[in-house]
Amino acid sequence: MGFQLILLAVIMSMAISRLTGTKISLKKQILAALASVIATTAIYWFGYLRGRDPDSFGADGWIWLVSMVVVSMLFYLLFEMFDPLPIGERSSGIRNPFRRFAAWWQRQRRYIQVLIIALRHGVGRNLSARRTPESYERLAVSLRRTLEDCGGFFIKFGQVLSTRSDLLPAEFINELSKLQENVSRLTTAEVEAILNKELPQPKDEMFLEFEMEPLAAASIGQVHRAVLRENRKKVVVKLLRPRITAALQRDLDILVRFAAWTANQSVWARKIGFTDLARGFSEAMKEETDFRIEARNFAQVSASLADSRTKVRIPHVYKEASNAKILVMEYMDGMSVKSGTALLEARGIDRREVQRQIFDCVLEQIFFKGIFHADPHPGNVYILNDGTPALLDFGSVGRLGTLQQDALKRLLIGFEHRNTYVVMESLLLLAESRPDVDKEGLEQAVSQLLVQTAYDPAGGSEAFIQGLFRMIAEFEFSFYPNVAGAFRSLITLEGTLLQLNPSFSLMNEARRFVQEHSPEFMPAGGSADWKQTAANELLELLPVIRKLPRRLDNLASMLEKGEVSVKVGFFADKTNASFITRWISQLLLAFTGTAFGGISIGLLYLGDRGGGEGAQFVTLFGYTGLVVSAVLLIRVAIYAVRNIKQMKE
Repeated sequence: MGFQLILLAVIMSMAISRLTGTKISLKKQILAALASVIATTAIYWFGYLRGRDPDSFGADGWIWLVSMVVVSMLFYLLFEMFDPLPIGERSSGIRNPFRRFAAWWQRQRRYIQVLIIALRHGVGRNLSARRTPESYERLAVSLRRTLEDCGGFFIKFGQVLSTRSDLLPAEFINELSKLQENVSRLTTAEVEAILNKELPQPKDEMFLEFEMEPLAAASIGQVHRAVLRENRKKVVVKLLRPRITAALQRDLDILVRFAAWTANQSVWARKIGFTDLARGFSEAMKEETDFRIEARNFAQVSASLADSRTKVRIPHVYKEASNAKILVMEYMDGMSVKSGTALLEARGIDRREVQRQIFDCVLEQIFFKGIFHADPHPGNVYILNDGTPALLDFGSVGRLGTLQQDALKRLLIGFEHRNTYVVMESLLLLAESRPDVDKEGLEQAVSQLLVQTAYDPAGGSEAFIQGLFRMIAEFEFSFYPNVAGAFRSLITLEGTLLQLNPSFSLMNEARRFVQEHSPEFMPAGGSADWKQTAANELLELLPVIRKLPRRLDNLASMLEKGEVSVKVGFFADKTNASFITRWISQLLLAFTGTAFGGISIGLLYLGDRGGGEGAQFVTLFGYTGLVVSAVLLIRVAIYAVRNIKQMKE
């Protein structure tokens, strides 16, 4: 009998796995089918078949077989729902199922803790409130307190959000700017352990001196000063905190889930792409925990500025001594730009000239090189002892393609010449495309913005950029992440250079930069340039021109034969695909609830006809199944009602 049950379970597993299509292991398939066979057979035997003629096979036998099939599918669904890892991650990571479940349970506990903190500070209540300046203020305070209490990378996420004035109202920017990290320093024993494990040779053989007292400490790592034994050059050694990767993975996973919960609670949070912001931050933080990426950023920016007109220094990275967890680079002897003004005055160096050098260096990176320092705050901009400026910390860099660089150039030229059409077309190239953009309304808004900032004595930089961000939010589309990063870099740079030169004007300096680099911005300056530009454009069009006659001939032939067809890519739109996916999932849930109901009715039928000792037991299971069926179907109905409300909003 036991062998027959196992054989039936194997056959059931092979058949049902084809019906369900779930990606679980063969062992789980067999266990699910075996559990179904044992459960349904036991109920069928003790609840109905015992004491009856076993040779007869009527409607009750068919109910048993159908129930076995459906219960097997439900067990498959159970394994799919409670597998802690997504499908794509089952072949990697923690293979031990007990350790994997423990990790999953820790994430669930942390997620519940974060939700409790958020609810305690009133995030849910303030998210549902009507959007007014007062409600924005209350929500900003709630969010800041929540991120503060959650600590760790949640604080860092809030600090990043405080730079997104293109998406968030001023109330959020002001409130989130108050967030400060309180990071404990690594102990001497921890520093020694990292050095012994990660350095290619013993510490005393590599370094003549190594200061255990750190220069700075942050959430990801901390920095120490040292002297190389080989060439006696001063260096700084950046150490990755131990066990940071596991904590990072856990907190970032929870941060994304918290952002998704926030977006689910608020239409406003969905419109600004709060979940996408969290995902983007998560990807950036994962890169920052691999110092090989930062070393590559240093090398790429240094190479791009090899022919730069500016004299800005970038530290040299010692790749042979660096790896994913240790970064050894040149020590820059100087002070931050905030403290560097006194040094420049003492040496008789013009602060405005140093400011121009730093500004031109960053604009060269953005407009011409395509890779730029994404966070030039005062701590990352140094003035060396000889008065030379330097850029530090390339853990965060941005990259722009040639199309985006050209659009930024056109945006700057359009602002300079007050050309509404050029500014609007540049904006549309820099923002994520939307088919329903009100171009006429956008053109009117751009025209008004140019008029408002035309005669600003300060140059109109802040008003123009903030106006662009307000326009983007008003028309409900957003800059590409790397473009938004370029704007954030410029805004951060403006605040940094104001400390060096209080009369600094971003737009005035940008105009000067365009004039000094006019060949790069407008290459067609003379007749020779015009000819070269025309030749380049013609070369780009030649392949299209050569194919045009053949394509016109093919089109004419198809029209003549009546073979012209139109293909509509409905699922090419992410919104449509997401909509269909959500409703299919709800249909599957509705099917599951209906299946529970059908099985339960069958059990009630068996219990009613069976009589005997097991009838009450079978009837109990039947009523329990009806309850489960009702819960699932009610859940589908609630989901449908919520979606209808969201569509109306």
